[in-house]
Amino acid sequence: MPQLKLNRREFLFASAMGAVGVALAACAKATPTAAPAPAAPAAPAAPAAPAATATPRPTNTPIPTQAATATPVPTAVASKEAPELAAMVQAGTLPPLADRLPKVPLTLGVINGIGKYGGRIRTMHPSLGNGMEEWMYGHSALRWIDDGLGIAPGLCDTWEANADNSEWTVHFREGVKWSDGEPCTVDDVLFWWNDLVLNTDFPDQPPDFGQGGGQLVEMIKVNDYTLKLKYVAPAPLTAKRLAMWVNANVGPRWIAPKHYLQEFHPAYNTAVKDMESLREKILYRQNPDCPALSAWVCEKYDPGQARTWKRNAYYYCVDTEGNQLPYIDGIDEKMIQDPQVQILTVLQGGVDYMAHVNHSIQMSDIATLREGQAGGKYNQILLDGGGGSGVYYFHNFDTPNDKKRELYRDPDFKRAMGHCMDRPTIQKVLFFGTGELTSGTMAPKALEFNYNDKAREMYAKWRDMFVEYDIEKAKGLLDGIGVVDSNGDGWREFPDGSALEVRIDYQSDMGTQNVQGLEICTKGWNEAGLKIINNPVPPAEFGQMWESGQGEIRANWGVGDGPDCLVYPSWVVPNEPARWAPLCGNRYQQLGTVKEDTELDKSPWDRTPPRWASTEPGFADTVVPALQDMLTQALAEPDAMVRMQLVWDMIDIHVDQGGFGMGSVANTVVQYFKHENLINVPFREDLKTGGFCGPWIVPHPALHNPETFSWK
Repeated sequence: MPQLKLNRREFLFASAMGAVGVALAACAKATPTAAPAPAAPAAPAAPAAPAATATPRPTNTPIPTQAATATPVPTAVASKEAPELAAMVQAGTLPPLADRLPKVPLTLGVINGIGKYGGRIRTMHPSLGNGMEEWMYGHSALRWIDDGLGIAPGLCDTWEANADNSEWTVHFREGVKWSDGEPCTVDDVLFWWNDLVLNTDFPDQPPDFGQGGGQLVEMIKVNDYTLKLKYVAPAPLTAKRLAMWVNANVGPRWIAPKHYLQEFHPAYNTAVKDMESLREKILYRQNPDCPALSAWVCEKYDPGQARTWKRNAYYYCVDTEGNQLPYIDGIDEKMIQDPQVQILTVLQGGVDYMAHVNHSIQMSDIATLREGQAGGKYNQILLDGGGGSGVYYFHNFDTPNDKKRELYRDPDFKRAMGHCMDRPTIQKVLFFGTGELTSGTMAPKALEFNYNDKAREMYAKWRDMFVEYDIEKAKGLLDGIGVVDSNGDGWREFPDGSALEVRIDYQSDMGTQNVQGLEICTKGWNEAGLKIINNPVPPAEFGQMWESGQGEIRANWGVGDGPDCLVYPSWVVPNEPARWAPLCGNRYQQLGTVKEDTELDKSPWDRTPPRWASTEPGFADTVVPALQDMLTQALAEPDAMVRMQLVWDMIDIHVDQGGFGMGSVANTVVQYFKHENLINVPFREDLKTGGFCGPWIVPHPALHNPETFSWK
């Protein structure tokens, strides 16, 4: 009988269906093991023997640990609440504080001192989108601390893993409540998993921590507050992935209020025929009725105009003296799209706190905003972005034109284009002289670049591979591969003499900074004899065009992910179709499914989805299979040093291939603004690494604990 194959989502779902139905373990609660943070963790357990293909671990090299480096904050006993809440308790309209907080609240330290209750914060956002959710870490099981150097408890107070990292157990704070006062338990995670992720009519996909070894994780309810994640293979990055994003509507969710949302789910309400209403109701940032776990919850939402947030009376965090957080009563958020109006609003003192996710002000305005601080009674704060690229471009490894694909894969062609980028001018004009010149890498703050001397050497090797602005060197490289001006018209042709036009693809609403960057780079490319064709594409059409492999060179993006290269490896290895090898990425996502190595009678670009077959020329004879195999191995490798060596090996491939992306300036700064009387807001010197604000998976400003902000 022929073997039945499924699509990717069905394949993953089928692999877990025997276990996802709330596998209830022993009723007695297991005694949780203390989390490995915030205190320094013990030495990791001896790793399982690596597979035969594993990269040998260097001898006499210590295994790095993900130790928390912040001073651990002792658990405080809840003792005080905001006056407005105390009045409600007195009036009998709100339960007492002890009944609203968990048995062990999460204690957060402060920068300047214990705050005062009261007051509001004025801020803005270009679209009233999800930027405000980046302020709030309340839904997350675990939290990054110290710019991603360590992991600390969050919604879950303890967690542990078995020896080979194939089973993880997380324990909820007992007594946490949603903002409407209803209990928050493991059932809310299982509702999200079983009824949203596993329901193919809902857009939630399995997150990184939701799968391993090609199969979905088995989520086992031990009791109301204890959840076991059981994988078919080691999943050593689980804790880091649980700390990524803010886990609400930014990045993958991992929890949802079952008691509220089941009314809008067809499985629980027969009057509901589809999931459309639930898709809207779950967005707590615009639905005041949706319960949340954040410090503030949406009180009023006027689309296109404004939004107001109010204190969550059930928020589970306190300060070191036991005062329930947040200190600030609420937030008033206006929608302001025009960057010039945003600047004027700041200069006139119209905002009290504004993070980089709340504005679109350009680096070129730093000086103006610095000079206006006294008049506007604000502080301009410059934090490290931590990005690895600045203005960034990458050649489509899978572009459909045979001659262009061969050229765009040629290391010398990519190096030549890289040497034409006037990075000093980009740094000066676009980034106000901040950051460091780079050919384009992952975040320079990543663990794999800072662990030891070899790590720093690997970073420098990748950063500098074509960092010099040298038109003559570029011309020599192009001459060497036969890309010369054969007809004397001033533009270089293909080696066969046919016309060559290099197309730059970008969304038609690309921002001013990237437009300026493209102008600077185009000048250098033209000087080397390359004819550049700009191709603005409507934003609604761009993603489909690129992910189907029809693009050429992509602009309007930048690398900023970390704090480990492996927690978001898509810039290094094509494991999805949005970056430098879309057909290779689609192929990786189809492994083990009905789509794998089928439709061989069609062109790779005519398949659904467009993809290479594993043994097909154009894929099998490239470096991509090795990169993808190394990624698969690294994601299941318990030994942290072996994982790091695998990342270094991947970087060597990038350098050897001339790079799969062209960057300009790494670790440029981002602008924050705060009122001069707002305290507990970090300046650069208050942060372990000066900031790591670029990647949303290390959520700033949530990592700054805005719930501790206070007025003097």
